[in-house]
Amino acid sequence: MTLSKDRLHVLIGAALALIIVALAVGEGIAGSVKWVLLGTGLLLLMTMVGATGNTRLELYESRQKLRKMRRERDELSHYFNALMDYVPSYIYFKDRDSKFLQVNRAMVELMGAESVKDIIGKSDVDYFDADLAKKKRQDELDVIETGEGHEKYIEERNSPGGGEQWVLSSKLPFRDADGRIIGTFGISSDVTEMIEAQHSLEMERNTLRVLLDSIPDSIYIRDPHGKYTVVNRALADLVGIKDPQEVEGKTPFDFFPKEDAEAFLAEDTKIMEAGKTVTSPARISRRANGEYRHLITTKVPVRNREGKVSGILGINRDVTEQERAREAVRRTEHRMQEIVDNSPSPMYAKSRAGQYLMVNRRYEDLFGVKAEDVVGKTDLEIIKDEEVAKGLQENDALVFEKGEPVQFDEVLNLGEGDRAYVSVKFPMRDLDGTIYAVGGISTDITERKKAEEELKNLNKELMDTYDNLTKAHEQLIQAEKMESVGRLAAGVAHEVKNPLAMIGMGLELLARRLPDDDVKGKETIERMKRGIDRAKKIVRGLVDYSSDRRLEFSRINPNVLIRESLELVEYQLKEAGIEVMFSKNAELPEVQADQTKIEQVLVNIFINAMHSMDGGGTLTVKAKLMSMSNVGHDEGSRLRERMREGDKMVKIIVTDTGKGIPEEALGKLFDPFFTTKPTGKGTGLGLTVARKIADLHGGEMTLTNRPDGKGAMATLSLRVEND
Repeated sequence: MTLSKDRLHVLIGAALALIIVALAVGEGIAGSVKWVLLGTGLLLLMTMVGATGNTRLELYESRQKLRKMRRERDELSHYFNALMDYVPSYIYFKDRDSKFLQVNRAMVELMGAESVKDIIGKSDVDYFDADLAKKKRQDELDVIETGEGHEKYIEERNSPGGGEQWVLSSKLPFRDADGRIIGTFGISSDVTEMIEAQHSLEMERNTLRVLLDSIPDSIYIRDPHGKYTVVNRALADLVGIKDPQEVEGKTPFDFFPKEDAEAFLAEDTKIMEAGKTVTSPARISRRANGEYRHLITTKVPVRNREGKVSGILGINRDVTEQERAREAVRRTEHRMQEIVDNSPSPMYAKSRAGQYLMVNRRYEDLFGVKAEDVVGKTDLEIIKDEEVAKGLQENDALVFEKGEPVQFDEVLNLGEGDRAYVSVKFPMRDLDGTIYAVGGISTDITERKKAEEELKNLNKELMDTYDNLTKAHEQLIQAEKMESVGRLAAGVAHEVKNPLAMIGMGLELLARRLPDDDVKGKETIERMKRGIDRAKKIVRGLVDYSSDRRLEFSRINPNVLIRESLELVEYQLKEAGIEVMFSKNAELPEVQADQTKIEQVLVNIFINAMHSMDGGGTLTVKAKLMSMSNVGHDEGSRLRERMREGDKMVKIIVTDTGKGIPEEALGKLFDPFFTTKPTGKGTGLGLTVARKIADLHGGEMTLTNRPDGKGAMATLSLRVEND
């Protein structure tokens, strides 16, 4: 214990005062001296008492400061303990031997201990495998020896409770008040979810890249400055670059002529300003190798998180082969039209309803009409003679009934007396073999008939000769007709039926070579034959379904549309375990529709329903006749322009028992490129195209969840044409 100088002086003064007082009261001292000593001693005692009071005051103040410092220490200790207990990161302090001095609550939970006391004094060897503990010890030795910490590094490790864990760690030297390193301390944060999310994002990015590079359409994204930020391999091939990454950062000026590049970027600017998707018609573009290709370009504005347009997504679809095919078809049609128009005989085609589908130039000259004034009308509207028109219609009906060519002698009065014609009428079939029209070639034999009468009167031999010539001429007409039809049928047989026929002949040959006792082999061949028959049926349906043409309207029963559409996806539905519920509604009237396009819409609906019923389910299809009601009065509504109050509509309703449509996706279902399917399972264009087809038919397509919440419901409404 040490004394302060002030306290020491007080003690010395007290001692002197006591000595003086003792001398004053002692014997043998003179009275005056005694009183002086006594006064001096009392004075010293009073001074001592005052000094003692000051010392006590200082002592009191020192104790108050000490209490304040202890309170501050306790407060800091409380904050430190709260920080240690509630920070989710793992915090620890170790001595130079890597023994735990202090840990927080998160560290206790990580180690699987019950309290901090269970960990104090232990090391990593007690909780981690030997290799990991050794590595941690070496890291801590490096920190102690160098005095430099290891900060913000990510490491993978096995947690004490099992399983892999990723942590973001920092290890730093632990110093005392004099700055000496007495151990280490560290803090680690569990970033497993972040790392796994990064891995998942990287995998999705790689998957997207593979998907983009596998798509034959050239796809790109350009920023507002015209620089490519994302391109796929098809786009790189288009501009003559091997690696798509070499295109990124460049502009169209680096690959296309200046005027083309300026046009591209000007179009980008307009689309970004309007914020709407634009699909351009097919246009010719020159590739890097000098080849010219026909491209259909769709551009979609790209938006950032704030919803602002930040670039353009472009998709170039190469339709060169389709354009060449269309051009070939146009040329073929032109040649055929030239042949038909230059025929000296009237040629025509009529539907089952008796309406003209086409006429040639000779027909126009004969009746004094134009083709556009004839198409869609009947014989009665053209000829104005009910008896003659009825006879012509009866001849047409006979061709439909027999399903083979028939020759007729027909007489018409065109204002210049009766004219005799020999007409060869033949059935016209679609790709399914269904008769949809009757075609006819009529040859004017009026003069010939007159000559026949004259020749009969002149010479029987000449009449016989004339009869023979007439028969030969009829045979020639028949041969020419059959040759024309044969060329058309041969093309179909060569492209579709001949390969399947060759396979069938091969199976027949193989069947003859099989031993008689090879029952299994014969059964296999029979199954293959049935497969070929099914393939022929499917090919016939798919050729019409996939044909790329303008809308060709015809009257058709909705039950037929539904049944044939279901046949197209029958195999997929069966394989997916989907039960189809469809009953024919015999009361439905016919609708005016392009059968191929409407089947495309229904097939899209069926496939989407199948995908939503993972593991099987029930697909229900119904059709009913209804009248439009509650039609809105929005002046900008396209629907109001097509439908009016009281219009008759056939509504086809398709319901499934799948998982339904997420609420947040209901308003985006018909947006281009929007899909709820997993990556790679969908393009996001099927419903957009389907709704467009419905619009072109003056109908309506909707898609929503079922009222009972047990799946989705799609409706397709088609207008009933008034007679």
